[in-house]
Amino acid sequence: MGLIWIGLLGAIQSTDILTTAMGRARGAVEAMPISAAVINEGGLMMFVFVKFALVLAGAAAVLLTLRWVRTERPGAVALYVFTLAAIRGSTVALALVSLHNAFLLKSL
Repeated sequence: MGLIWIGLLGAIQSTDILTTAMGRARGAVEAMPISAAVINEGGLMMFVFVKFALVLAGAAAVLLTLRWVRTERPGAVALYVFTLAAIRGSTVALALVSLHNAFLLKSL
């Protein structure tokens, strides 16, 4: 289940990268301050690197907590559930942001 959500997060991150690149090509300005700072300092390639590093960090967290669940560490199930909920929440929130970006692109 966790890997499905990581895959979805990766796909949504790709959509966000694509809509950001398309918007910037049409003269739009990145509204997210952290994303704007990353793009201003390192360009779009740094933005892509950071986005996929976040996906890899989420995958590592899910896999590590799943490993702890399998070795029956105390509290591991709760930590796995929390980690998966964080990945799910991030994925849904980013999907909404990407949808908003797509609507903004339509108006440019």
